[in-house]
Amino acid sequence: MTLLLILSLLILLAALGAVWKARPVHAALLLALALSLTAVLYLTIGAYFIGLVQFMVYVGAVAILIVFSLLITRPGDEAEEIVRRPRAMVTGLICTLPVLGVLLFSLIKGNPPEASITDAPVLSVGKLGELLFTTHAPAVLAVAVLLTAVMIGAALFARDTEKPKPNFPEK
Repeated sequence: MTLLLILSLLILLAALGAVWKARPVHAALLLALALSLTAVLYLTIGAYFIGLVQFMVYVGAVAILIVFSLLITRPGDEAEEIVRRPRAMVTGLICTLPVLGVLLFSLIKGNPPEASITDAPVLSVGKLGELLFTTHAPAVLAVAVLLTAVMIGAALFARDTEKPKPNFPEK
């Protein structure tokens, strides 16, 4: 129980750090840390499949997010973000507090209905892999092509469009 509380606190701190950092690379790394700790939390409570999926999908996706943030941002973007941050913080808190209130109310007062184990569909990891790469192979390939196109678009978007001035020696 103590380990779960420590992991939960670390996840919360990493997530808050990801929201608070102005530099996109730092925020993406803290988000990757929060998602990795969430996967460790799943593994700790015995949910091995979802823990491994968390590592593969979310932490892997954050690695792509880091590449996107490096490609798309320009050096002066952080200064703009730091100036804008105090106004955005008030708006964010106004939007967040009612959601937090509903979540706390549902945790304190609510009794979730118990789900029957027999209602859940059974799908093994092997069957999932077989479905993904046989029946749903066109969808997997379409997602791969789409992600490649996004990476190329981000690289083109981020490149410097100003032509360098020739460096001629002065007379």
